Amino acid sequence: MSEPRVLRWESLTKRQFDAIDKERALVLVTCSPLEVHGPHLPLGADALEGEGLAERALRHLPERQRERPCLKLPFVYAATDTVPQAGSLTFRPSTTIRVLEDLGRSLAAQGFRNVFVSNFHGSPRHFLAIETACHRVSAERGIRMVPVFSLMLSRLNGGGSELGDVLGHLPGVRIEDLDGDTHGGLVETSQLLALHPDWVDPEYKSLPRRTVGLWREERGDGKPEGPRSRLQKVRDALADFRAGIGFFSEESYSGAPAAASAELGEQILDLLAGRTAEAIDEILEGRLPRDEWHSPFWKLRHAFVHPWAVRFMDRLLKVPKTTR
Repeated sequence: MSEPRVLRWESLTKRQFDAIDKERALVLVTCSPLEVHGPHLPLGADALEGEGLAERALRHLPERQRERPCLKLPFVYAATDTVPQAGSLTFRPSTTIRVLEDLGRSLAAQGFRNVFVSNFHGSPRHFLAIETACHRVSAERGIRMVPVFSLMLSRLNGGGSELGDVLGHLPGVRIEDLDGDTHGGLVETSQLLALHPDWVDPEYKSLPRRTVGLWREERGDGKPEGPRSRLQKVRDALADFRAGIGFFSEESYSGAPAAASAELGEQILDLLAGRTAEAIDEILEGRLPRDEWHSPFWKLRHAFVHPWAVRFMDRLLKVPKTTR
């Protein structure tokens, strides 16, 4: 089995670049934030995971696809809805869209036909911004610019940010540790231990399990039980969003990082990379049409990424001004 060779864009000379078969090439770029991930993980955790997952997916591609030239661009950290703490950098969804649109158009103008945008940041406003840019460029320039994270959301768990149903069967995983594991917990700590162990603070082993749900219970703010009307469900959803903002204003991770291990990280990466490779192969072979590259939230994109909607929701949810 041949190992795909990934060329770093910034390392190429003009002679090397001109020799690349651009029509067959795969271009990888990760668009994920620089943000706080607990006291134990590097600020670039999402970007490092997005890059690691994309590169590992190449190994799982069929031989005919692994022979393609592969180029990796430096990661783009223009992302929205980061943890509202010092160290996090936040951008508007419109900025993410414009950056990726310009990037995609530039690549298309140079003859590239296959661009895969990776990500490991679960904010709907962020991944829908990526989807929007990819959709526009693909339609406008006739290339395949694919929002990999959004595509995998649909294929793995129907759009949720937790991966309990996907990873709960792995050896050594307790399903309860995956409950509320959305940021810097078991999943992300394990992946970083596998990808960049020197950048993980060993004190992760002493961190207690923390989640938004536990935080709300401690404050006497449990979720209501029983049947709920449509209006009540809307109010509940807004309360959940506000609770998340309040939680991450005080806490910097959600999950059980102490249960993480490098071995588990390898299993998680291989499982996710394998599923991602299946989708990439289907796209390259023309078996997966463009309208199936989207997340379950695609039809609601305007409510998440339109500038007016963003400003309205920021005010409604009382998003801290330090993050925008």
